[in-house]
Amino acid sequence: SLLIALLIAATSFGQDEKAKKILDDISLKTKAYKTMIFEFTVIIAAPDEEPITQSGKVYVKDEKYFLSLTEQEIYCDGTTITTFLKEDNECYTRAVADVEEGEIVSPTQLLTVWEDGYKYKYIQETTYADRPAHEIHLYPKDPSKSKFHTIILKIDVERNEVVFFMVKGKDGTNTKYKISKFEKMKSYRI
Repeated sequence: SLLIALLIAATSFGQDEKAKKILDDISLKTKAYKTMIFEFTVIIAAPDEEPITQSGKVYVKDEKYFLSLTEQEIYCDGTTITTFLKEDNECYTRAVADVEEGEIVSPTQLLTVWEDGYKYKYIQETTYADRPAHEIHLYPKDPSKSKFHTIILKIDVERNEVVFFMVKGKDGTNTKYKISKFEKMKSYRI
């Protein structure tokens, strides 16, 4: 039984090292893109409620971005975040510095969320949208400060890009991001 325990520990360590290598490569690739655009669908499924689905498109340049969703638009100039609610015809602004700990400030954080405050584990090679994909799970290092318990990532093996991102909330709410298009742009004015 000692041999089995050692084999399990060695396998777990290897999986974490594999996850680290994959995630580090994605971080380097993503940070090299100063300007990018990606399209996605977000599905929010809360217990006892109908799922909410929205499509979005994001234009990113350095720390600035413009995010267009079905029901809202969000613009960030690097210092302030301005949100326009289409149905209410209302707009509100807040400082990036006022964002709560653990809250996603920039859409690019979805593509590199693991860099700070997470443990990670390589789960398996699987498929996503009929393409080979790595599945990696992230866990908050300090679960008491987090509103979720797990983030599931699926990474396209050939393109080395995040294509699926699911946040599993402690309250039973699951938020899925399906990235349908991702491209580096030579330049873009936001």
